[in-house]
Amino acid sequence: MALFAAAALAAAATVERTLHAKAPVIERQLFAGREFTAATVALFLFSAGFAIVLLSTALFMQEVWHFSPLHAGVSIAPAPLASIAFAMNAGPLQIRFGRTAPAVTGTLAMALAAGYWLMAVHTTPDYWGGMFPGLILVGLAGGLAQAPLFAAAGTLAPERATTGSAVLNMSRQIGSAVGVALLVALTPQATAAGFDHAWSVQGGAGIAAAAALLALRSRHTP
Repeated sequence: MALFAAAALAAAATVERTLHAKAPVIERQLFAGREFTAATVALFLFSAGFAIVLLSTALFMQEVWHFSPLHAGVSIAPAPLASIAFAMNAGPLQIRFGRTAPAVTGTLAMALAAGYWLMAVHTTPDYWGGMFPGLILVGLAGGLAQAPLFAAAGTLAPERATTGSAVLNMSRQIGSAVGVALLVALTPQATAAGFDHAWSVQGGAGIAAAAALLALRSRHTP
């Protein structure tokens, strides 16, 4: 808890410096556009939830269902395979629906996966009826959400696009670290109840990411 508090203070100090320093590492001008700001916030939240997905599913199947590491790894494979399938169509989807709609759909799919696992996954192993449908939703989430969120760097002026890409990657990395930290804090004994708490946080992160995209989106973006 002390480390979470220290991280919050460090984040506040970073924001304060970005807003008031003469030459901040993170230029405040980057956030003049609502679409880039929305993508940065949403990517942090989505990455936190996605990190919980990646680690919790493997740990749950090993610690609660007693799968071997190999069995758990193979069982998780449908998620990245589904993600690849959806990501291959990210360009056409953005052309037809814009950036916001696919990203919102993806973030909500991650939340829906969490809700499904909370209802369907129990201590008795049931991969196909319990874990598998949620993994497909997670694949949909990764394939639809990440591409349009990272593409938000293209809304910046050409001379700031590189810095914007770095900020988006930083947001993803920090979100992933926070997600892993939350999972470890919520599942110290690797019990089913602990994973339920982690999946609740995952669902909240997905909903919050979708809300950020809808609240901060550019007026000119579908």
